[in-house]
Amino acid sequence: MSPQPIPKYIERLALQIAGEEAERARVANTLEGAQEIADRLEAESAAAGFTSVKEYIEDLTRRPEGVTPAEGTHPASAFWSHGTEHPQAPLNWNNEHFLENRYIAEAWARTQNNRVEGSAQTLETTSAGRRLNSMYLFQDQVREALGGETDGYSYTWARECWGNISQTYAEAADGPVVVFAETAHTRSILYRDELPTLHANQHVGLENINFAYSAPQGWSSEARAELGTNEVRAQVQVDDPSLPHYVDPAVYATQDPAVRRAALDAECASVTAERTARTEHAKHAETGIASGATEPDGPVPATSEVQAEEPAPRSAAHIPVWQVGFKPTPVKMETAPSGPMAESTAPPEPALGKQTSGTGLG
Repeated sequence: MSPQPIPKYIERLALQIAGEEAERARVANTLEGAQEIADRLEAESAAAGFTSVKEYIEDLTRRPEGVTPAEGTHPASAFWSHGTEHPQAPLNWNNEHFLENRYIAEAWARTQNNRVEGSAQTLETTSAGRRLNSMYLFQDQVREALGGETDGYSYTWARECWGNISQTYAEAADGPVVVFAETAHTRSILYRDELPTLHANQHVGLENINFAYSAPQGWSSEARAELGTNEVRAQVQVDDPSLPHYVDPAVYATQDPAVRRAALDAECASVTAERTARTEHAKHAETGIASGATEPDGPVPATSEVQAEEPAPRSAAHIPVWQVGFKPTPVKMETAPSGPMAESTAPPEPALGKQTSGTGLG
C-alpha cells in the first residue's frame, strides 16, 4: 500500500505554528523589534561574562547541554529540510506560499508529546534551539542592529550558527531519529552536517535514521525500491552531478540491475569510509592525539558504570511514513449566473515537495 499524504491534523497544526512564527519574525525585522533583540542579547552576553554578543551566540551553539533532553526522557529527535508549497502558508523569502518541513516536524513532535510526554523533539523545541530561534539572526534588521557585516554579523555567519547547533543536536541524539525530507539536498545543513553526524553517532547510526517521507513519487519503481531506502537516502545525493556521491534517479531503471546495485553499494561504502575518517579526525582533534602518535602513559580508564547499565526504557514515538504533500480539499464550484445553481467538488492541484534554496534550506 502506498504511503498516505501528510494527515490533515498535522497540516492544520503546522500551518498554525508557521503563521505564529512568521508574525514573530515580522516583528523582529522592524527597527524597534530588532533593537529590542539586540539590547537583550547585549545584556545576556554581558551577564554571562562574554566580551561580545557574537562570542555568546557561538558558544550557545556548541554547548551540548542546551540540546540534550531532560533527564529521564528519551525523545525521538526530528530533523528537517526543504518544504512543501501550500496556498495557506506564509510567504517565504522567494515570495512563495511555502510550508517548511520544520513546522510539519514540530506539529508531529507536539502531537507525539500529547500522546506520550517526552517522546519527541525538534531542534527548535530544545532549550538552546528556542533561544537561538528567538534571536532571528536571518532577519536583516536584527543583524544590522547587532553591528552588521562589518562586525561579522552576516547571513553566512547566521547560517553557520544554525549549522553548528544542528551538529551539536545530532551529536546529542540517541536512538531512532526522524528526517522530515524526501532527500538530502547538497546545499542543506541536513546533508552537510546532520546526516554525517548521525551516521557517526554510536547512539544512532545508519540503522536508526528514518525518513518521514517516502521516496519522490516521480521516481521509477526501481529507483524508489533501491534508492528510496532510509540507508541509501541518508548517504547519497540526487541533485548535483558535479559533486561526489551523486546517483541519477531518472536513468536508474535503464541500467543493468546487477551493475547499478554494485555501483550503489560502492557509493554507500565510500560515504561510510569518508564519514568514519571524519569522525576519527574529530576525535584526534579533541584529544590532542595526532594520527599515528603513541597513546599517553598510564592506564586506560575503564568503561563507566553508567555506560555499562541497561539503557532506560524509551518513550514510544510513532515514526511516520508519509507521501510528501497534502490531501486535496474539495471546494465548492458554482455554474455561471445564467445557468441553474449546482454544487460540485473540484480538488485543487496537489502541493508538491520542493527543494528550496536560501533560507528555506534546513
